[in-house]
Amino acid sequence: MVERKLSEAAPEQGEYSRLLADYAQLDGASKDHWKVLIVDDEDEIHVVTRLALQDFHFGGRHLEFISAYSAEQARSVLRAQPDIAIILLDVVMETDDAGLAIARFIRQELGNHFIRIILRTGQPGIAPERRVLKVYDINDYRAKTELTQDRLFSVIYTALSSYRDLIALARSRHQLIGLVNEIEQLSHLAARDLQLPLVDIVSSKRKIDLDDPSVVPEALRQDLGEIFCNIDHMHSALNKLVALTSAGRFNEVRETVDCNAVISDVLVNLRQQFETSHANLHCDTLPSLYASRRQIVQLFQNLISNAIRYTEGRAPEIHISAQSYERNWLFSVADNGRGIEAEHHSGLFNLFHRDNGGSGVTRESGVGLAICEKIVRWHGGKIWLDSEPGKGSTFFFTIPLAK
Repeated sequence: MVERKLSEAAPEQGEYSRLLADYAQLDGASKDHWKVLIVDDEDEIHVVTRLALQDFHFGGRHLEFISAYSAEQARSVLRAQPDIAIILLDVVMETDDAGLAIARFIRQELGNHFIRIILRTGQPGIAPERRVLKVYDINDYRAKTELTQDRLFSVIYTALSSYRDLIALARSRHQLIGLVNEIEQLSHLAARDLQLPLVDIVSSKRKIDLDDPSVVPEALRQDLGEIFCNIDHMHSALNKLVALTSAGRFNEVRETVDCNAVISDVLVNLRQQFETSHANLHCDTLPSLYASRRQIVQLFQNLISNAIRYTEGRAPEIHISAQSYERNWLFSVADNGRGIEAEHHSGLFNLFHRDNGGSGVTRESGVGLAICEKIVRWHGGKIWLDSEPGKGSTFFFTIPLAK
């Protein structure tokens, strides 16, 4: 057990946002103690608490006690030491709600949702328990008289278990975000390095007239035609790779997105496809989402573009609607296209799915629906389809209701 008494206000040493980075760099065994901050204006409470917990240990570590005797002293400690695991907090000190003010300071000003807050009060009637637990995000609320040594052991054990799990979860998320960002950067780098020479090749290709015998001999015309076709496919695949890595980024900003305005933007982007195919779009009034606008535009654009592309022999008819369903918006994008066999439904959203056009002849790798699946998953939803050959397809996807 380590004891420390706060004799003067500690200096402020930065924002709480440093905590996660600190824990990401520390090995669990390198921290010898769990820090417990006791905040109470009665010295006897500090002494009794230390005595009651002097033999306590959890996960191979003992407790390190830090004392503060007022709300102001507690604020100084919390600013200086963001890795405090538990605060045993008196409600009534220099004011009747001094402890509650500290709880607000921890959760709102510091943004610290790791530290476990245990309120202790000698006057339970001043702060009603149910309201305090809910409004102030308190983890436990006890009258001082009921905190016997056994009960205190139980409370501290439960609080440290929760704190340890939260830190481990946050560290894993921190590492996962870093890994995903690294993969995205590598993907963009690879695509860029491949695109630079390919752009030059495409530019040179456009200068060659395959139909001019003085430029391309008859014997080479077919071979060059196949080479040019493969160049176009490669260029298209690289553009799709860039689009895939751009979809569903961790740091994407969410905002209120009006889906009706999104559809208007998509119609502008796909104007040429609509004019060429004579497609008709029938769209119900759509809701607003709490989402990434860029991604929602891409999602609808991919689905509508596919509906136009895979309708053959007649003008595409596309219907879009939405309804609330189990805390989600359920969207449907239906078309009168050629349809898809049931055995191909499960793999349709795979990155390396290849479309054979219903003729058995493999055409190109499909990335558009893989992008759609990634966007929907990033927003917390699911995507699937209902389709039969010759009867068109309906793609369904869910997006959680706006918060």
